[in-house]
Amino acid sequence: MEIFKIGFITMAAALSACAGTIVIKAAGGAAYYSGQASFFSPDGRLPYGKTDSVVKREILDGGARIIETVTQPGNSPSMQPKQIVTELKRRKKTLIYAASDAGGTFSGTVTFKDGDLKSWTYNIKLKAGGAVKGSGKLDAEGIKTEKQLTGGRPMLVKEDLKTISEEEYTVALNLMKPQGWE
Repeated sequence: MEIFKIGFITMAAALSACAGTIVIKAAGGAAYYSGQASFFSPDGRLPYGKTDSVVKREILDGGARIIETVTQPGNSPSMQPKQIVTELKRRKKTLIYAASDAGGTFSGTVTFKDGDLKSWTYNIKLKAGGAVKGSGKLDAEGIKTEKQLTGGRPMLVKEDLKTISEEEYTVALNLMKPQGWE
């Protein structure tokens, strides 16, 4: 469903605040996560389903850009996995990042609440109509998000993604590919 292409944006980076100026620490350049996105009725009472997700987040240009590649299984075992590439571009020296996906299905902002980029909010508009509002948090274990989607089929989306190694990411990614596909 197109509304799911919101990319399950799970961005964060290591920052520190220094004399009012934000300094990004782009240690390692990439982080990897794996877990599930769960879908519910807007009030969270009725579960709609869930899907696996693996995420690669790259910090580029000294933290001025963050590229996230979210991969989820195809709609059937014989279909290629879905891949959503989201780019965040920092607005000057603020905690506000412009967000968009490579397919042009959404645009908006992700605003971090702290200089460590450990907590953020979403303000995303969908090209097909509707919006995504919500929040996310990063800690040593991984990322948790909660987002309200409006337009199309309104729903609540919750993600629980654990930090994994690059090797674990590669294995999880390969398990999503149909046999015989590269």
